[in-house]
Amino acid sequence: MNTQSAIMIKLPETFTGKEARNLGRQLRNKMTMESPSILVDLSRVRQIDLAGLEGLLDCMEMVAKHDGTLQLRKISPEAAMLLELTQMDRLFQKFPAFDAANFAPEEELATESKQIIGEKIIQPQPVAA
Repeated sequence: MNTQSAIMIKLPETFTGKEARNLGRQLRNKMTMESPSILVDLSRVRQIDLAGLEGLLDCMEMVAKHDGTLQLRKISPEAAMLLELTQMDRLFQKFPAFDAANFAPEEELATESKQIIGEKIIQPQPVAA
């Protein structure tokens, strides 16, 4: 079985400008090959702000410039609704489809903000308004 490598991106529950900038930096560092295959997992996404949407568009543009493929998968209902309302779902459908089952994740990019104190990892917690 011929298995190709892909970069898998699991987006956090809240995808804002900070996470989008982090994602852009990591992708620029990891996309060293021509025609990269990028899988974006949206299963945990519950909220995306305007900067997060722009980050997804930047990711799409970066992959297109490298003649790569990008596929959204496991889209949460909240993310699906927002992508449909903004018609971004149509933009992402323009990429050629590939069979994600034939791809071994080369690397998973972490997009969540984490702070390390001592040996404990502190993750930001949602705050009720």
